Amino acid sequence: MEIKIARMISYIFHPLLTPCYILILLLNINSIASLSVPFSYKLTLTGVVLVLTVLLPLLFTWLLMKVQYITSLFMTTKEERVYPILSIAIFYYVTYYLLKEVHISAIFSYYMLGATLVAILALIINFYSKISLHTLAIGSFTGLFLGLSLNFGINFTPEIITGILLAGIIGFARLKSNAHKPSDVYYGFLAGTVTLTTLIILL
Repeated sequence: MEIKIARMISYIFHPLLTPCYILILLLNINSIASLSVPFSYKLTLTGVVLVLTVLLPLLFTWLLMKVQYITSLFMTTKEERVYPILSIAIFYYVTYYLLKEVHISAIFSYYMLGATLVAILALIINFYSKISLHTLAIGSFTGLFLGLSLNFGINFTPEIITGILLAGIIGFARLKSNAHKPSDVYYGFLAGTVTLTTLIILL
């Protein structure tokens, strides 16, 4: 039962879904900027991000499965993760490039730049250790709001606490699924958090 729950958590908080979760959150935060954006625009923007950061990477990964380069979407070995992670970095950068001139998505576009850097970092670390992409992703979530709080003095305490709590839940799920060693989980969260926090502070 616990393993089934762990797998469910892993699916719900799959790293590819993190950008969409963050965009939806940013577009619905109670602020003048978000309230002034028409719902149709929010829907279109979310759709574009969904295609670029979820559907296209999944399609590429599926093609890799068809040619038997990888065995599953969870990429159980370090060798299997190289090309999928590289493709994620490319798609993330394309998303950043397309949205960087869109004013309402400025924070999100910077997040996508940070997420691109996190993906490249994951690719480098992957040659030495099977770092957890799940905790990297939730670390980037936490780092985004921590950086915004430190750099702009905006109160994102609930989002930061949520990120830390989710990191614990996701980390537990990955360990329970026997997908990683504890160090892979801890370093993943730390790397994601530090990378995004640093980037946002340097803006």
